Amino acid sequence: MSSQSRTFASVVADPELMAEVRERSKKALTAHRPVLDANEIALPAADYRAVIEGHTLPDPTAQEYGEAIVLVDGRPSLLVRDDQFEEPEFEYWKSRLNPHRGPLEAALRSVGRVELTGHATYDWVGTGWVVGDRLVVTNRHVANVFARQHGQGFVFRPSPLGGTMTARIDFREEYQGDGERQLPLTRILYVAPDGPGQPDIAVLELGAAADLPPPVRLAANSRTTDPVAVVGYPAWDSRNGEDAMRNIFRDIYDVKRLAPGYLMPSADAVTIRHNCSTLGGNSGSAVLEVQSGAAVGLHFGGRFKTANYAVKAEVVRSVLDRLPAGRTSVQVAGGAEAPTAASLASREGYRPEFLGTGRRVRLPVLSAAQEEDAVPVPGRSDFVLAYTHFSVVMCRSRRLCYFTAVNIDGNQSVNLRRADNWFLDPRIPADSQCGNELYRNNNLDRGHMVRRLDPVWGPAAVARAANDDTFFYTNACPQHAHLNQRTWNDLEDYILTNADQRNLKVSVFTGPALGPADPVYRGVRIPLDYWKVVVMLKANGRLSATAYVLTQRSLVDDFEAPFVFGQYRTYQVPITRVGNLTGLSFGNLPDFDPLAGSEATAAADVRPLDSVADVLL
Repeated sequence: MSSQSRTFASVVADPELMAEVRERSKKALTAHRPVLDANEIALPAADYRAVIEGHTLPDPTAQEYGEAIVLVDGRPSLLVRDDQFEEPEFEYWKSRLNPHRGPLEAALRSVGRVELTGHATYDWVGTGWVVGDRLVVTNRHVANVFARQHGQGFVFRPSPLGGTMTARIDFREEYQGDGERQLPLTRILYVAPDGPGQPDIAVLELGAAADLPPPVRLAANSRTTDPVAVVGYPAWDSRNGEDAMRNIFRDIYDVKRLAPGYLMPSADAVTIRHNCSTLGGNSGSAVLEVQSGAAVGLHFGGRFKTANYAVKAEVVRSVLDRLPAGRTSVQVAGGAEAPTAASLASREGYRPEFLGTGRRVRLPVLSAAQEEDAVPVPGRSDFVLAYTHFSVVMCRSRRLCYFTAVNIDGNQSVNLRRADNWFLDPRIPADSQCGNELYRNNNLDRGHMVRRLDPVWGPAAVARAANDDTFFYTNACPQHAHLNQRTWNDLEDYILTNADQRNLKVSVFTGPALGPADPVYRGVRIPLDYWKVVVMLKANGRLSATAYVLTQRSLVDDFEAPFVFGQYRTYQVPITRVGNLTGLSFGNLPDFDPLAGSEATAAADVRPLDSVADVLL
């Protein structure tokens, strides 16, 4: 079957799109117009009549079609203005795009035009998008215009005009827009080698700035039957036919656009195929899943009337996680090398028997509904992400943890300096975790669930690993800065200090209370309450298990405004209360709770904590 026949078949196979094609074509046929209006399906009237009457189109090798195909099956290219894509003309695309404007438009803000200074021919060479903290991905063939290999790394090419070329990325460049949002590209971190099976990808570093765009999340995989959309900067491209470009792009080029479509069948291990409308300047564009705004691929090219191609999201992630030997490592945040799944494979995690023989303290148990929503961990059946001296269990739909569990040894504690190099955990999908896009430019802290110093004990190398492990985003939850830095730390300092002074071993469970009414911010439900369960041995050798709840309910309207201190409280509560609040089961720990014998009334079993001196152990 020819490529044109396959495209025609994809139109006919979509009943909803076909119904609209038939309806819209009536006026065009009656008026003997050769094609429909701009941004609609661009087919000659004879071909519309064939579609309407159920005929098969002639073989394209026997008849020219006015070069009016990129593609024929209703694939508009929508202009972006003020960080919003224009209203589609087709009801078909209105119904599929408009309900998801939030995640789509959040992602398209992080896509920009790669521009050059010092090149003899090009002012700009393609598209790039933010994929990590100060990380931009684009295509190898885009980067090769201004980058070259030098030793084990990469540098900017000399300029024929004198000096060295420089590059920047402009996140606006919109139609009839008068603003710009330019940031310099300061380093070339990686350019894939050119050869069979090598992905067309390059990784660049953005310069530091106060208002960096948030990263586009990478989809868990590149398989979806739902719509996708390419965001980038299509330029005039003579390979696609003037009539086709005029009908779809309306003679407007070099500005940001969003082009919807669908993925096409592909068995390639590195690439996916799609039928969104693209042109040459789209090299390096993000291919976004419409419903989530996550990237399923990195667009790199196409063939007229056949298909477009993109590097799979999984391959992009693998390049970021594990660069080939001899290349400069991808760096993020403070410059530390990104960890890999292999580098985390030997982590032991939380130990239930840590407090001693006969005092086994098991992890909290998820409810059946929570298990359904837990993030699987490769090689395990219990959803546990193991780190050094602590473990984490993640909730897929909330992209936050259900709980963390840490062992603290006051005999061996080590005081290490803070590093602040935050990473996504490479063992689970990136879209199951909240990255820095949630915490940038607001009053939300990356609140450590496992306090940084809690697992930092033992030999120097082990303590350093534990310190670094606390900076995975899986161990972070959004907390207002004042809640995180005041109440939460006061309680944690008290627990850790007492463990140090008494040479006690302590096991601590911590997490957010993931409520259905939590407010949504940047696409994430922000927990209003946090909880902590502390288990330790008292001087008489008996277990003590105490529970605490901290709330930021009065602070939720203040994520981005200048902070005005409101009312917040910390409470010591029975462990059964935490179980009811979270849906978790804590086994027999309520038997060792000093509040377990209080009267079960709303007031009697809650102790407001005005200071840590009010804690009952």
